[in-house]
Amino acid sequence: MDKNSKLYTPIKLGKFTLKNRVEIGPHGSALHEPGGRVGDKLLAFLRNQARSGAGIVTIGSGNINREAQAFAVAHPANPFLVPNYRIVSEMMHQYDTKISMQLFPGHEMLTPSDIVVREATHESIRDLCEQYADAAFNMMNAGFDFILIHGAHGNGPSMFFSPEFNHRTDEYGGSLENRARFGIEVLEAIRAKCGDRIGIEYRISAEEMTEKGATLEETIEYAKLIQDYVDMFHVSRGLLEETSHYPYVFAPVYFPRGMNVPYAKKFKEALNVPVNVVGGLDIDTAERIVDAGDVDMATIVRGFFAEPNLVTKVLRDQAEDIRPCIRCNVCIEQTHARLWEVRCSVNPLFGRETQFPLAGYPAPRSKKVVLVGGGPANLEAARTASKRGHKVVLLEREAELGGKLLCATASDLKKDLRKYLDWSVRTVIKDPNIDVRLNTKATPEIIRAEKPDAVIIAIGGEPIIPKFTASGTDKVVWVGDVEMKRAQTGQKVILAGGGFTGLEAALDLANQGKDVTVVDMIPESALGTGGTAMNTEGLKQLLAKAQVKFICETRIKDVTEAGMIVTDKDGNERTLECDTVVVSFGIRKDSAAVAELASVIPETYVIGDCSPVGGTVWPAVRSGFDMAMEL
Repeated sequence: MDKNSKLYTPIKLGKFTLKNRVEIGPHGSALHEPGGRVGDKLLAFLRNQARSGAGIVTIGSGNINREAQAFAVAHPANPFLVPNYRIVSEMMHQYDTKISMQLFPGHEMLTPSDIVVREATHESIRDLCEQYADAAFNMMNAGFDFILIHGAHGNGPSMFFSPEFNHRTDEYGGSLENRARFGIEVLEAIRAKCGDRIGIEYRISAEEMTEKGATLEETIEYAKLIQDYVDMFHVSRGLLEETSHYPYVFAPVYFPRGMNVPYAKKFKEALNVPVNVVGGLDIDTAERIVDAGDVDMATIVRGFFAEPNLVTKVLRDQAEDIRPCIRCNVCIEQTHARLWEVRCSVNPLFGRETQFPLAGYPAPRSKKVVLVGGGPANLEAARTASKRGHKVVLLEREAELGGKLLCATASDLKKDLRKYLDWSVRTVIKDPNIDVRLNTKATPEIIRAEKPDAVIIAIGGEPIIPKFTASGTDKVVWVGDVEMKRAQTGQKVILAGGGFTGLEAALDLANQGKDVTVVDMIPESALGTGGTAMNTEGLKQLLAKAQVKFICETRIKDVTEAGMIVTDKDGNERTLECDTVVVSFGIRKDSAAVAELASVIPETYVIGDCSPVGGTVWPAVRSGFDMAMEL
């Protein structure tokens, strides 16, 4: 990270000058109050973004339809919300941050695109253009600097521009110019009502990635037709109506960062207005592409979820303290798939700012706290307890901190998660309030000797490894030992267990040139349990490319030297030949060990995998934070 990068220099967009070239892109938070009002929860959430150091913050999912929708999104169409939204713009401007609102037609977005285009009358098209203009006008009166037209991923104008969806034979269909007409009329309506008093950003899919969809070449021609109305383009790719495109719209950990940069570079070469790019960027990638002149600005979203002070910390030479995003997509799964309030796996305060107003402030009384276990849950608990002024003793039985994340981050596929683990360990070790004791197995005697006021137990669990006939031989190995390179596999491998850990291991082995088959009792469509839809889809695409095979709805009966004996759903038995069976059946908590340690002192908390919460990084980190706030 280089604070002297061009990324941190001002840029002029239309009549507005941004203090730097970093944008917090639009995102759903589901924190709006009913009707789209900004309440205390959202205001606290946005205040962190205002002081993030970003040049511009864009509020996502602003519904232009006159009728508010049931789910919690902004409603810029309602003029009576203008005074409420002015609170946000005033707050942003206090931090010299520009504010934008993404505009989309909610009703139309929830309707299949081909139906919207086919059934739109000339009167309804004119009315929709007016709705865009009215929403932009309201945001201008609310003190917003920009609006962002969502013209990507099959939203709004892209419905009409896309040859995939637009089969009209009138002046809105057929030729590129006709398909561009609706987008032009939307922009004309906004400019007619607002002039240049509000800037216009425009998000566009460089290509729609379908056989009949818009290509890069014609999308650039479309951008040329509308560029005189637009102050900056945002370049993305794909369609939300295509499940296979999820990994390209919401890049998961397995995909490279900056996938859209080569496409954005072509837009920059062809257009006369600034070009921005979105798509799994971190701050290092953003610096690189702006310094290289590939784009004029960079949009980061999830990185600011993990680290709200992302730019501020770079400029203050605090880069080592930046909490990395792991691209797990829990944030997007919460809001897009479930319509729940936004959360972040590694930042337990994100979206919950008003639940913990005392976070970061000293507790009423400093306590001595013993933490048992050095996995992600207790690493978060240690940091949080220290910030609250408590003295922490962390006991870890192994020679290094990390717990089960050490296995989970061993693969090259999980570089982002490894960066988070390194950050988590580093921030704990360097904290003077935290006494880390490695190679120390906690016992009741050791805990009593410390005379603690409170104990937090996070000892993880033990892997589930069935006792097959061949157990005790090299035929059966645990997935964690394989990932940590403590166990080797032969050429022909069966991965027993199709959860997320098993699928990741299968891909890792296939990338090493192994012949891999995954066997599980569940249907193939249910593989990848425990992961978000975006990451699961991306992982399955990579597994298909790596030619990993699947045998599902099949029970594992035994493993012998001959191979794995299985029974299908019809009761047919057969033996699958293999060199190695890698078992990935999850873990079970050690209830006896937990009970022994939990009985030492009254104020004891059990968190992480050894608690009812269990699960992935998000519940582990959240439980560590929540329990430390109880101290």
